[in-house]
Amino acid sequence: MSNLIKQDQDRLKLFKKYGYDIPKARKFILTKAKISEGKILEVGTGRGYMTAVLAKSGLKIVSIDLDSKAQNAAKLKLKSLKLDKYVSLKNMNAERLKYKDNSYDCVISVNFIHHANNPAKCLKEMARVMKDKLIIADLNKRGERIMEKVHALDGHKHVVSKMSLPDVKEYLEKAGLVVEVYKDVCQTIIIAKRGGLK
Repeated sequence: MSNLIKQDQDRLKLFKKYGYDIPKARKFILTKAKISEGKILEVGTGRGYMTAVLAKSGLKIVSIDLDSKAQNAAKLKLKSLKLDKYVSLKNMNAERLKYKDNSYDCVISVNFIHHANNPAKCLKEMARVMKDKLIIADLNKRGERIMEKVHALDGHKHVVSKMSLPDVKEYLEKAGLVVEVYKDVCQTIIIAKRGGLK
């Protein structure tokens, strides 16, 4: 387990070397999102970077992902950090969320939308199950370039989004949500709320 944590730490150092400080970026999201309580759904567990930040804040979360390998890594990380009691991990497709309308106070998704096969379908589902707030954070152009460099070191090509962040904003506004946009060094955060901004 400690080997997995070391791999994660090395990976985070590599991203930081190229200019993407992932822990700092996740804290920025949390600051802008102002999530303090309620039922939280995270779409796109990945390796659990945002999951851990949310859990460290004492929030109880359900986190979904289709990639069971990445989710297993997140599970081990959360357990080693003694945060697993705050998180329920589920293997689920974001295009077909198995939850009722308005069943989560807040839905959050970080660096997932560019991986989605059908981003509009995922956004529709996330907006459907959220009661108050939907947070979408994803890579901007600089973040994409850094991600591409790091993936190239592993011999992989990084996925390019099928839907731009301005398109995400427009989609959410057309769905009747009120949207705020925040820009960070390597990411853009879109916060959509029902019934206006509070």
